[in-house]
Amino acid sequence: MKRHAQKTALIYIRPAAAKGEFDIEKFTYDELYELVLRLSHILKTKYGVKKNDIVSLYMNNSPIFIIMWLALWNLGAIPCFQNNNLTHKPLVHSLSVVDSKLVFVDEECQALFDGTKDEILATIPDLRCVYVDQKQWLKDIRNPSSPGFRLDDAERDRDLLYYKPAVLIFTSGTSGLPKSAVNSWRKVFFASFFFPHAMRLSSSTNMYTAMPLYHGTASILGVLPIFAHGGTLSLGTKFSLSSYWTQVRLAGANTIQYVGEVCRYLLNGPATDDEKWCRGKIRLAVGNGLRADIWTKFKERFGIPAIGEFYASSEGPFATTCYEQSGVGIGCIRNQGWLADKALSLMYCLVKTEKDDDATLYRNEQGFCEKPRAGENAELLMHVLNPRNIKATFPGYVNNEDATYSKIVRNVFRKGDAWIRTDDLFQYDEYGCIKFVDRLGDTYRWKSENVSTTQVENSLQSHPSIDVSVVVGARVPNHEGRCGFAILQTKSRNEESEDEKSKLLTELAALVCSQLPHFARPCFIRFDIIEHTHNHKVSKKRFRDPVLPFGPSNKDSVYYLNLSTKKYEPLTEEIYRGIASGSIRI
Repeated sequence: MKRHAQKTALIYIRPAAAKGEFDIEKFTYDELYELVLRLSHILKTKYGVKKNDIVSLYMNNSPIFIIMWLALWNLGAIPCFQNNNLTHKPLVHSLSVVDSKLVFVDEECQALFDGTKDEILATIPDLRCVYVDQKQWLKDIRNPSSPGFRLDDAERDRDLLYYKPAVLIFTSGTSGLPKSAVNSWRKVFFASFFFPHAMRLSSSTNMYTAMPLYHGTASILGVLPIFAHGGTLSLGTKFSLSSYWTQVRLAGANTIQYVGEVCRYLLNGPATDDEKWCRGKIRLAVGNGLRADIWTKFKERFGIPAIGEFYASSEGPFATTCYEQSGVGIGCIRNQGWLADKALSLMYCLVKTEKDDDATLYRNEQGFCEKPRAGENAELLMHVLNPRNIKATFPGYVNNEDATYSKIVRNVFRKGDAWIRTDDLFQYDEYGCIKFVDRLGDTYRWKSENVSTTQVENSLQSHPSIDVSVVVGARVPNHEGRCGFAILQTKSRNEESEDEKSKLLTELAALVCSQLPHFARPCFIRFDIIEHTHNHKVSKKRFRDPVLPFGPSNKDSVYYLNLSTKKYEPLTEEIYRGIASGSIRI
């Protein structure tokens, strides 16, 4: 800290009043430290924050977000990053499941939060909701006469264990509601000191990110490694295609952080003067989800010599890394080869799955799992270092023991061992590199967010005319991840007239737009008879991997969510071509 005291720690690219203009705010490490101490005093004396309190942040990217996060750590409290896209039942659940004492809401999120506030207080009457005027708060803590507070190190560290929560970050839940994943102090340590070495981040790194801080990509694997090594974090409020390279230029960044969707958006976007100015000045792009089909194109267009791809999850104790500069490892999440695999198998490994059921781990005649050959589908498992104390490696989810232990599989390679399932499929290639294949289970990823199919199904089935729904992820050409595709059976077994069906589709569009965040709304809907298994469960198998635009028979009637009209309208071949080319947004 002292070594970098006068170095710029944080650059914030704040949108100005005039469209397309920005104000630049800079904070040195010394300034940031003083602001953290002053805000700590306010949080302690005005809001009563104390050690082990769980405090929620429902905020956009901003300096106050980071300063408050560090101030909470200074007080020994536990910050909980809330997804500020969530409203109604998912948000109420997210605040109640972690037993938050306080929630801080910034002015940009206030309108969305207020739409759910009555529901929140009806469920959590003792929750204190505090609205943050960011400019005023910054003005107050910049005042040199404002007192600061630093909790005694011995008091803060008393009873602090490496597997205890440092930060709570939400992930999608198979029950339909978000789960609060514990990010332990050990994970924070690994992210701060091991991850930067793998990605070659240093004190000379100036990394621009516009990824949301409520996700671990920007916070745990962005803020922490940069600050730990005395680099500079350049922070955008949110991703904007039209001003992305303008912000990178204004920040003077030499590294950018991405998720795969962002890379595709940038590739599909028009060239700009700022893009040309930045070309050759970015030495590294670091992130996750960059697909092999655009990997090289992305590097070549923007003149980026190296890609740092990683695989991590909100709840996972470890991450994998792939630093690609010479062509080895394109499309991979790890490219250290077979020798490194031997050493890294202490932390994670790939395990064969059944040929006809990727969700089931293959077991041999002895009842043990096996590692795959190159090209075979396999699930990535993470090692529980002490099987007698699962939570020392995998703290899991807050107040959700069932979800925590459902991720554990035992007797994998020998009797008594324990591993954590990731529910993601991978393959080795012929060089020993690991490539991502697909997600398993009842979630899919769309617009950089994990979507719970159960949450979407529950929303659709709240309509009085819907009897059963099945939601799956559908692949669309030139789009990252999978978008929502809903198959519906009405209570009249889909025998409505065309007028009745049109009215129903209008009501369903209004329903999902009011109840679900934008990334969880089904992009496509079709009607079909949904069969149940012998034990009365809905059979999803035949609906997985839907074929667009008109199904495998080329005769299905499919409806798409028109973002302009916010209505479900018939999907035509021409519209589908527009969606695939990117000229029509979904």
